[in-house]
Amino acid sequence: MNIPIAIVILTKDEPEFLKATVQSIVKNTHYPYELFIVDNDSQLDEQRQLLQQYDDKQEAQVVFNPKNQWVLGFNQAIKIVQQRQDLSADYLVLTDGDIVVPPPSEQLCWLGYLKTQMDQHAVVGKLGLSLDIGPIKNNTLFGKTYQREAEYMQGPTIGDLIIAPVDTTLAIYRQDLFVLNDFKILPGHASLVKPYYYVCRTRQHQAEHLGWKNYEQPPLSQLTEKVMCFAKYAGYVDPIVLNRVGYKTKYFYKIFRYLFKAYWSIKVVLHWTLYILPRFPRGLNEIQAKRR
Repeated sequence: MNIPIAIVILTKDEPEFLKATVQSIVKNTHYPYELFIVDNDSQLDEQRQLLQQYDDKQEAQVVFNPKNQWVLGFNQAIKIVQQRQDLSADYLVLTDGDIVVPPPSEQLCWLGYLKTQMDQHAVVGKLGLSLDIGPIKNNTLFGKTYQREAEYMQGPTIGDLIIAPVDTTLAIYRQDLFVLNDFKILPGHASLVKPYYYVCRTRQHQAEHLGWKNYEQPPLSQLTEKVMCFAKYAGYVDPIVLNRVGYKTKYFYKIFRYLFKAYWSIKVVLHWTLYILPRFPRGLNEIQAKRR
């Protein structure tokens, strides 16, 4: 019997994207799952109505965050998931609310495939769906983005998987992935991956990233808040986005992001120190593995 895996969607003021994400999950996911939606203080009436609809019809459990804390918003839902005895204690799926998951391939849906690959490769701690970069191939606006994504697909492999960075776009996580005492998301979470785990991308299954559409005709108010939020939580803002906001927002990001990044970096160092000290020197080989 397959134990349901929690899928947690993080969203803010993108109702059309959220609707497409949820519809694709419902349509294309045959493996047992339960859906959670975390809203980071949306202001649009359409978004609030959609979320209330999902909640009322019990299509998803909705968590309303009182303020936008970017990826930290995931943690409210993660606490709920970890208290549930009827959900997988091994795996958890996290995704942004602008991802369309692919249809099943050879009778195996995307979630079943991710779970199967994680079961087969114990060294993989996080596995994300690669993105379909075809739509941005000939768009000069996305030149660097396309090049970066294409280079990732040429990385070393573990079986059918590609060793490459994956953010919160859509990925399945082992719940013991991080050096933290509990599974939770922090800025710089990629730096907190235990040394014996790899982060990989799929080669066969590719997702559609709707968020790229906002880069071309972005709502200025949303972009402004996004840049301010990313500055506070050490997020990377693509120059495509940064060049579309006002000068005050742009320079706030350029100046203050380093102060906030230093703060979150200190927290990363602290967590690693707490992880290393009890294992030193007996666990030196494990700790050195992080340098691979």
